[in-house]
Amino acid sequence: MPESDAEFTVLDHIDDIRVSGRVFEQPANEYWALLCLWHGLDFLFQQAARYDQLVNQELNPDPKSNTDVFGYDPTFAKVSIPLLTCGFHWYAVSACQYVRTVGAIAYRSDPSRPRPLEYVKSVIPDVLAFRDKVAAHFAWATQHGKDNDAERAFSVMPPLSFVRRSFRVGALTLYVRRGDNASKSDTISPWSISEIHRQLRERYWPHRESGGAANAG
Repeated sequence: MPESDAEFTVLDHIDDIRVSGRVFEQPANEYWALLCLWHGLDFLFQQAARYDQLVNQELNPDPKSNTDVFGYDPTFAKVSIPLLTCGFHWYAVSACQYVRTVGAIAYRSDPSRPRPLEYVKSVIPDVLAFRDKVAAHFAWATQHGKDNDAERAFSVMPPLSFVRRSFRVGALTLYVRRGDNASKSDTISPWSISEIHRQLRERYWPHRESGGAANAG
């Protein structure tokens, strides 16, 4: 849980974002929203971490081994790939909401700080790119002028790979050529729920282990 005393609560332990009072004891409005998102992010992390563990038991039984899978592998039979795919979508949207809300609180208190979207770009740039191109809306469906052909096609392709002992999205890059126009999907970079959540926990709630979020606040 974010660190609190009688005078202030630390919302971001890396960028030292703090607000007056113990805002999570009787949370309202934006602080209530942060707690809800925190619960959900931690729940999704626990599911993703369990799936990582199940696959590593089969694929990488030696802690020092590191077998990567791009595409499907029989070891994935123990995992609900559709559910995990949705989990990445949900995590991306909720994580961006959480980080942007903290950024907005900081900016409203101190306009010299980065604007909320710039703060998100500095904290979770890869998650934000996935959110914008895939999770919030498929680039394929929106046909936005800022998206290229490769990004549109990639947004509706099966996104999961197992790399460095964890499920990830964005581990592959798609190249598309239409006539004289060539594009690639490298703006959608690889990231893992397990790794990102541990980074966010260090930044936002370093004193609480996962699984305890349900009792927070």
